[in-house]
Amino acid sequence: MNERGSSLVVVLMVTLIFSVLGLAVLGATVNHSKRTAIRESEIEMTSSEKVLMSEVLAKLQEDIDSSTEIQNWLKTEEIPPTNYDFTLNEIIKETECYFNDNLGFSCDRSNEKRPVVINELGSNTNAQYEDFIDLNNGTLNHFMENNYIRIFEIKINDTGDHSNNPIQRTVTQNVILSPTPSFLNYAVGTYENALIINGSPDIIGNVYAPTLELNSKAEFYVDKEINPEPQQTGPFYGPSIFGTLYTTKVINNIKNEIPNAPPFYAGDFQEKDDGIKGIPVIKPTGKNFVDMNFNNTFSLKLSDAGLKNLIDLDSGTINHSAVSSIINTCKSDSFFEALYYTDGMVENNRSETGNIDELIGYLMEIAEADNEIRNGDGPRYQNPKFTCGTVSGQKLFLLEESVLETYKDNDENIFKTDIDNENTTLLFTNIDKEGNDVVFKNSHTFTINKNLDLKNYENDKKGWLVVNGNLEIVGGPIDDPVEIKANILVNGNLYIKYDDMDENNKYLKFDSTIYVTGESIVDNVNIEGSKDEETDPDNLKKQLVLISNEELKIVRINEFEDVKEPEDNKLVNLINSPPNLKAFFYTDKKATLYGVGSYFQIEGGVFARQQLVINAIRYNFTNPIIDEAKIADYHQQSDVKSRFYVEYDNRVITDQLSSLPRVDRLQVIPINLMIE
Repeated sequence: MNERGSSLVVVLMVTLIFSVLGLAVLGATVNHSKRTAIRESEIEMTSSEKVLMSEVLAKLQEDIDSSTEIQNWLKTEEIPPTNYDFTLNEIIKETECYFNDNLGFSCDRSNEKRPVVINELGSNTNAQYEDFIDLNNGTLNHFMENNYIRIFEIKINDTGDHSNNPIQRTVTQNVILSPTPSFLNYAVGTYENALIINGSPDIIGNVYAPTLELNSKAEFYVDKEINPEPQQTGPFYGPSIFGTLYTTKVINNIKNEIPNAPPFYAGDFQEKDDGIKGIPVIKPTGKNFVDMNFNNTFSLKLSDAGLKNLIDLDSGTINHSAVSSIINTCKSDSFFEALYYTDGMVENNRSETGNIDELIGYLMEIAEADNEIRNGDGPRYQNPKFTCGTVSGQKLFLLEESVLETYKDNDENIFKTDIDNENTTLLFTNIDKEGNDVVFKNSHTFTINKNLDLKNYENDKKGWLVVNGNLEIVGGPIDDPVEIKANILVNGNLYIKYDDMDENNKYLKFDSTIYVTGESIVDNVNIEGSKDEETDPDNLKKQLVLISNEELKIVRINEFEDVKEPEDNKLVNLINSPPNLKAFFYTDKKATLYGVGSYFQIEGGVFARQQLVINAIRYNFTNPIIDEAKIADYHQQSDVKSRFYVEYDNRVITDQLSSLPRVDRLQVIPINLMIE
């Protein structure tokens, strides 16, 4: 069993036994965490410590929220000011002192016997920053100078004297303080309306749903074009949730089909004998959910890419002043300048510009560049992009749609030449004219079917691909997947799909955060996490974070493959098996997902702001025919694992930190709990 699995056993056991808290995020723990043996008698003696830890977490969040200084920094400062750590540590001291004082101890932090101890990760703590954050070749100091995220260890010590027991017990909780929106903290969730679960998925992690509606029958489609109405399976027990459910209302319709059925399915994993069951701790949603404004976030990321104010999502327009600035910057490329002044990229309102000598000069420049792209041996060979100047510290390259179409068989080096690190921005757009005005249009599609790497491995940051139009990312074969290491902004729709010419070309690797103003469709692909180095262990694989403003559709063609049965029927072994979608998916609108004929194994999470519907069954098909789902029910294969599995991955926050949405509040995110 690998270290990740070993840690997960401990966390699963502790979290589910200590159900009063329900704070640990299952499926995401510190590597190298200490294995802890817990006897039943000791568990009973730690009830007061459990309650106290819950109170410490709540008080810490309250104290941080009351700091207007930190809120102002998060609103106005891209990186933390020099006195950020001092201010934060004063808040930590205040929280710690509050509890120690109430327990009759002094606030002197040199007193090693004080019951509540809060320390930043370091030499005095069990875990280290490196257990959570991949620093690559960078230093911890460099990371902290450029990020607001901090990680603390909260330790509650109890000698047991009050219970006449000589055993000293220590409850330890690690917490991440991060200025990220709340949806990133959950395996599954929705913010505004109901989370509807039809059937029985397996969820490893916490769930957020103002209202949770549970129905026994999953829905599916046989042929949507012939029959647009969904079909239903037979009845199944409810979902298994190994974590905490934050909700104000659970509607259990399962009992209408299965009399006396509980809302949640305990599961049939081996760990069930140790008390680990898929029955969640239920807590109210409270008022601490931190929302995200998509339009504001998209605008901020445009600024990060050096293209401030280019796109106004509120009005749906392109800023003409920003266009003019980009045009002037790109005139430093003689090929672009020649095409620009001859209207070589323009479809409408073409006009001759300049005198005859200038036109001849531009035409000669175009002919020379054309020959270099098709036949040369220099940097332009098979590289029809324009090398512009630097904008806001970013090295800008322009990918113009009509030029790419002209050289679509001569673009092999478009992602290989001149591109080196996170200070790079690639901008795709169509250039046209409206009257005498040059405009950027987003009516075309940019296709990626080759590797793209905009990552700086010294500081773990990535450059940006900005697509003013639709983006299509096409997979490759299993032994040569398409690999994307870049942050992406799409002013249009996103399609992540298999190759139409070969449906086996459906494999991709990602280390990316993608923002999409339109809808997002993930169509029958396998998504793996990308590594920085091939020799890196699998637990350092990165992931895709997809944030869509419009609806999200994740389609997996009815594969009918059998559900993975973990070795020894252990939940921890299922958690350690590779997912087919290593990604966190978010939509500002709605999402409906189907794990009936298909098999979903997501490591990351799924969250829909308006409404999320999950359809899932526990069933292996005897024939590859979707109609068989109509007769599938809980009687036939009660011990089969679900065809829809979601496992939360908290490395989403640390791996993609610099590109994630940022809010003006530090969240206290508990990540694992241990008892010694």
